[in-house]
Amino acid sequence: MYLIGGGRLITHDSSRPYIENGAVSVDGSSIVKVGTFEELSAEFPNSEFIDARGGIIMPGLINAHTHFYSYLGRGFAFPDYAPTTPYEALRDRSWKLDRNLSFYDCFYAAYAGALESIRCGVTTVFDHHAASGCGSGTLMAILGAVDECGLRACLSYEVSQRCGYKACCEGIVENEDFINYCESTPHERIKAMFGLHAPYTLTDFDFKDCVDRNGGRTGFHIHVSEISDDPCICMHAYGQRSVERLLTNDILGDKTIAAHCVHVTPREMDILAESGTFVVNNPQSNLSNAVGCSPVFEMLKHGIPVCLGTDGFTSDMLESAKSFICAQRSANSLPGSGVNEAAKLLFENNRLLASRYFDNGIGLLREGSPADIIILDHKPYAPIDESNYAGHLFFGANGHDCTMTMVGGRILMRDKKLLTVKEDKLRACLADSIAELWKKIKDRDDKPYEWSNPITSYR
Repeated sequence: MYLIGGGRLITHDSSRPYIENGAVSVDGSSIVKVGTFEELSAEFPNSEFIDARGGIIMPGLINAHTHFYSYLGRGFAFPDYAPTTPYEALRDRSWKLDRNLSFYDCFYAAYAGALESIRCGVTTVFDHHAASGCGSGTLMAILGAVDECGLRACLSYEVSQRCGYKACCEGIVENEDFINYCESTPHERIKAMFGLHAPYTLTDFDFKDCVDRNGGRTGFHIHVSEISDDPCICMHAYGQRSVERLLTNDILGDKTIAAHCVHVTPREMDILAESGTFVVNNPQSNLSNAVGCSPVFEMLKHGIPVCLGTDGFTSDMLESAKSFICAQRSANSLPGSGVNEAAKLLFENNRLLASRYFDNGIGLLREGSPADIIILDHKPYAPIDESNYAGHLFFGANGHDCTMTMVGGRILMRDKKLLTVKEDKLRACLADSIAELWKKIKDRDDKPYEWSNPITSYR
């Protein structure tokens, strides 16, 4: 048993959200009890003590949308990369990266993403993978890396016609095979979704194939209206905007993730709300790609469960929350807003999404919940209580303040030292893999990827 105490306890449990000198008792994979340090130290005197040293003890953070493979491109100057539109930014960077990935690149990228998540106190991730040059078997490779690191993850492979019909079919099979595997070999920490790239790179025929193969077993994970090209292309080819097409093709639902949703109309917001679909905002990625600012405040008014992700831009969810606050304040000209909304996205809606795939108590520190717990080395100067701890976290802390990360009762990092992998050896392998990938991209006679919309060929 573990007793985690000696700090301020944030539980996210509405019945007792904050305890000034709190503690959590853990036995096996679950939380046994939550209370004051005095109470629990007396009740569980023989537990191994983990001292928060005056920091903050709280539930592990959840990243609702990321791309592990993006870690391989950090710092790389892509040849002739000079985008003037959001579409060109995707085409000449993200898409160029994913179609040059090897099987081992995907494997090592998963290690990089998982370890960086653990360092930032993220215990659950929803990864949206793409590797159009070697799709087959990559989800199993990612599973192996994530499982060894000890992270909790929901994995999918984005199906797209960007690289042609054959690659699209391979992506569909990759999702189907992985879902079949997860059904036949249940895993407490690894789950499956059915990944799709975006409505404007998929035909109705593709959607039908995916829906049929999925058979209602899991939700879909898809980019929606991230760039304005998406609804425009869909409207031109089908007479429906992106969200309307997803409704028509049975993609939406209360286990589906619609990432981004920057360019959505009030009617589309109604559709998303009525279907219970989760929308994931990725503020730093949207700002970086100049796609616009998602109308999150309006979506919340419509009753849409909006979550928070990173789109692979970072692993630091507190940093993402801070960027969300700044972006929404600027877009809405409301300098006093954002903190409560960020807290709802990160601490409530991300937890609600995760509960669709994992234990219902995930994201809470309460009796019976999964023991996904982190410690932040953050000691506020100003008073802190249940009414203002979100502001303290968003403006006073960051993910790299994390000193201890526990998932399912297993300590993955303690005193900032990773415990589940040999980091030095892994870093050397990662460096070799990334260097080889970068050389391949530079040496390849790779003209700008002029993707032509496949939708019209089916009309």
